[in-house]
Amino acid sequence: MIDMKIDQYHLTSDKYEVKVNRMSLDSHGHPVTSYDEKSGINRLVEAPLAHCKNVEDALRWLRGYLIRTGSEHIKTVDQLAIKSHEIERQFDTYIKECVPEGL
Repeated sequence: MIDMKIDQYHLTSDKYEVKVNRMSLDSHGHPVTSYDEKSGINRLVEAPLAHCKNVEDALRWLRGYLIRTGSEHIKTVDQLAIKSHEIERQFDTYIKECVPEGL
């Protein structure tokens, strides 16, 4: 099962799919939670963005989403390639920092 946070994005999985959600953040950049009285636990306040068949597709989708919604104006294929590689490096760095050696 996947339960991975990348900045304000939260990837989770079950046996059928990988979901990409955007978490609500407070003024300090921490995820906002809401108490669920029925289950007795705090849940993240988040909005669904995508349902993907595997983690690779979810990361690919998230990379495209970040490019589409980013503040940079991309006007050439070269700029698109640079931005895409930059986001991939950010994902790689994040994964290397968060995943134990040997996995």
